[in-house]
Amino acid sequence: MKMRTSLSILALGVAATFSLDAPAAAQGFYAGKQITLVVGASNPGTYAGYSRVLAIHMSKHIPGNPKIILSVKGGASGGMVAANFMNNAVPKDGTVMGITQQTIPVSQFLRPGAGRYDATKWGWIGNISPITNMVALWHKSPAQTLEEAKKVEVRVSATGKSSPTYVYPSLMNRFFGTKFKMITGYKGIGGMNQGMLQGETHARGASWLSVVTKAPHFIKEKKLKPIIQDGLKRDPMLPNVPTFLELAKTPTEKGVFELVAIGSTFGRSYFIPQGVPAARLVTLRKAFQATMKDPAFLAQMKKQKNPVNPMTGPELEGLIKRIQATKPDVLKLAQSAMVFKKKKK
Repeated sequence: MKMRTSLSILALGVAATFSLDAPAAAQGFYAGKQITLVVGASNPGTYAGYSRVLAIHMSKHIPGNPKIILSVKGGASGGMVAANFMNNAVPKDGTVMGITQQTIPVSQFLRPGAGRYDATKWGWIGNISPITNMVALWHKSPAQTLEEAKKVEVRVSATGKSSPTYVYPSLMNRFFGTKFKMITGYKGIGGMNQGMLQGETHARGASWLSVVTKAPHFIKEKKLKPIIQDGLKRDPMLPNVPTFLELAKTPTEKGVFELVAIGSTFGRSYFIPQGVPAARLVTLRKAFQATMKDPAFLAQMKKQKNPVNPMTGPELEGLIKRIQATKPDVLKLAQSAMVFKKKKK
């Protein structure tokens, strides 16, 4: 009996030691290592801009201070490329983290089988800030209002079909009767802007912040006019532009727009692939949250006019659960609104 008691005490001691040492081991793992941050968007661009600053400052808050380097996988469908890459081609040890376009977590439900990833199984680290997406008309567009865009065809710059630059005009065609024709293949914000400047297109989507930071003269010279925005409420920067939700005509339509708004709420969210040890996810989450309070990080973000409204990893997991809980009729309507397949000739 005495021996059995001694063994039990020994077992408890070993278990306690393991539970205490596991976090320490996870923290010590990063000493002398390098972390690759995969960016699923073009460079230069807001995703890369946010990530570059995060890489500088987050490293200070990870035990062992590993250097964080960027690997940009931009261009057309860059978000999908990065999502597939993160799911299938990187080590599952916590040395690779990623950021992809905010539509990616929702896209796997709207386009089953289109990608080779599962965002519901990723380890979500945190989000620097949600995104306000919009659709805006160029000053030389044949339509200058939402109502006019229902009467004439307007060519829209887009990167790829999983991108908000394609998704939002598609939604407008389906629910509001606009005649947008998406021209895909443009490389990021710069490429889409160039398409309008050269007269190839007369509208573009993506985030309003990308206009504020990358083409502020478009605003000052009134060359780009937003006609709609997403989100659960109007962005303070766009107080006179209606949201999709405001224009919803039925509860099911509202459900579709709420689903899309959840995607925008993901904003600039960072994650690691499935299979990374849980203790390393905890380490990265702690470092991320510490970075969000770092005065040097916040000062650099303010200088670059990049807002910081962070969310935690568990909060992002909550958004994933909301997507998974989408009603079948809402999901079916959302899928029908996205014209992803090429029409047969």
